[in-house]
Amino acid sequence: MRNRLLIVGIALVAIPELAEAANPLCSSLPDPIVVAGSSAVGPFIKEMGKTLVGQASPTTLIYQKQGSCTGVAAIINDTTPTAACANGACITGTATYYDATGTALSCDLDPTGTHVDVGVSDVYADTCTGLPLPASVQQFSGPIQAMLFIAPKASQQVAITAEEAYFVFGFGAAGQAMPWTTETQLFVRNALSGTQQMIAHEVAVPAGRWKGVDKGGSQAVVDAVSGSASAENTLGIVSSDFYDAHRDTLKSLAFQAYHQHGAFYPDSTATSFDKRNVRDGHYTAWGALQLLTHITTGTQTPATAASKRFVDWVTGNTGTSGTAAPFNITDVAITANTIPPCAMHVTRASQGGAIAKFTPANECSAYYETKVAH
Repeated sequence: MRNRLLIVGIALVAIPELAEAANPLCSSLPDPIVVAGSSAVGPFIKEMGKTLVGQASPTTLIYQKQGSCTGVAAIINDTTPTAACANGACITGTATYYDATGTALSCDLDPTGTHVDVGVSDVYADTCTGLPLPASVQQFSGPIQAMLFIAPKASQQVAITAEEAYFVFGFGAAGQAMPWTTETQLFVRNALSGTQQMIAHEVAVPAGRWKGVDKGGSQAVVDAVSGSASAENTLGIVSSDFYDAHRDTLKSLAFQAYHQHGAFYPDSTATSFDKRNVRDGHYTAWGALQLLTHITTGTQTPATAASKRFVDWVTGNTGTSGTAAPFNITDVAITANTIPPCAMHVTRASQGGAIAKFTPANECSAYYETKVAH
């Protein structure tokens, strides 16, 4: 008994020494730029962040992922961006940043709230708010990505139509759209998610009325779908960048939009990575990343040095009026499994709007296709 007591005593002394160190304050990290919103854009932020932090004069991207519409609200609601936080505007808690190897680390935001420099959304701001932007806020477009219907690799399903998706996510079990009639096997997001908002426009089910289990984030949807023991009736939604990184456990379903006469993968085949059907308009569930930030009165220039640098880097405005970047944004977009705008042949002006022919100023389709797997 005396020996047991001695061992317990030693363990009690040792416990404080094993405690993990507290997260650093986000504001204490080198040259922080605060970005919040879409979880689907995570791989793109990671690629930028690991390069920026590895420079001789490092910049740290501070990223909090809560959903596209949360990123929109963080900017629009912040009516005092250079003063104390307005109600419901600033972010709190923890955020993610990346080291030079791309390892995700955590930092603590100011407990009284941290202003967001740039809100990132997979959908246009008015998709979230139903309102035009305030005069003090501007949105800029970045790389393009598709949103997909995904199933476990073992599933025998190969395609889904907009009509089927309407009954699956609009009515659940009552929709009787076989084999996706088990609502606990439908892994979705919520009305704040750009992924769900984008697909909602394609299948005509309002984003806040979807049947299924809200997994709260892109990676959680991936994990739920890939880990399902019921392959045939499992269905999820996720961005193409997350899917492309998990093709070993997932398959994407070809999608037939309303008024189409066939289903299309986002890529030219089920196994390629060329996003050719997105780039030429055959695959319809896609959109450009939207960057929201405050602007200088009477201009379309981001109001702070931090927000201007980020917007310039993402939009490729690195010339005389822009900010030099330590990377080629086209390469960053490709590495993150998104589509640089210079590789697109179509465009659209609103969420789910008409697709029109597009000729980029600096065409890079050939370069893009040499960099992706076929």
